[in-house]
Amino acid sequence: METLRKAQFEADRAKLAQVTSDQVSYGHSDGRAETKEQFINGVMTRKQVVNSLTFPNLKRSVVGNAAIVRHIYLAESELDGKATTTRIGALQVWQKQDGTWKLLARQGFRLPA
Repeated sequence: METLRKAQFEADRAKLAQVTSDQVSYGHSDGRAETKEQFINGVMTRKQVVNSLTFPNLKRSVVGNAAIVRHIYLAESELDGKATTTRIGALQVWQKQDGTWKLLARQGFRLPA
């Protein structure tokens, strides 16, 4: 989780590729679903400057070679000089592949106000 968070924050293509499964389905809170290539390209070409990214309320449950993770995705960013806060929920499914944990699925969702 920390490697993914840091890779997203730093826009580190190699680390993003390392922690995501080739079959990843990366779902956003607006309903879009992306492949691994689309997800990584989205991080690499984002227009906003991300000033902070945290995953509070992290809860994990490991079941065999799978893990279910829930957390809040909390980001402070700027676009064209305008500050923005993103606060959404996230559900992730991780799978142990060749001895390492890989993100297999992620779905972001809007939180109640």
